[in-house]
Amino acid sequence: MALWLIGLPVGQAFAQNSNETPYAASRLIGRWRTIMNRTLEDARAFASEEVGDLMEEFVSPGAVRAVQDKATEAQLKKADEVVERFVYALVRASARQPDGSVVVEPSAIEPAVKAICPVYPFCDR
Repeated sequence: MALWLIGLPVGQAFAQNSNETPYAASRLIGRWRTIMNRTLEDARAFASEEVGDLMEEFVSPGAVRAVQDKATEAQLKKADEVVERFVYALVRASARQPDGSVVVEPSAIEPAVKAICPVYPFCDR
C-alpha cells in the first residue's frame, strides 16, 4: 500500500525541486523520527533528548541525500528498515537495567553506526 501525501505517492512527494529539498527532508526526518520512537518503545528503551538529537543528526544528512537523489519509495522503505536496525543497534550497545528496560547512552551512537554502515542513504560513501 502506498502512502499518499497531498495526492502524490510518498517518493514523488519527497522528490520535489531543489527549493523544496529542506521541506521534503524535514518530512522524511519526521517519518524516521516516528520509526525511531516506535522502535525504542518496542525495545523497552529510553533515549534522552541529547541521544534523540544525536540520532536525528545521523538520519538528517541521509534525508537530504535521499531527497536530492529523488529516492524511490522502494529505496525509502529500505532506508526505513535501516533506521529501525540503527535503533536496535543502539539498544544492543547500551546497558539493560534490572527491570529489563534500556537507557540508551550517547556512547552507543558510534558502535550503532559502525554496526549498520555502509548503507544508503546514511553512510555508504
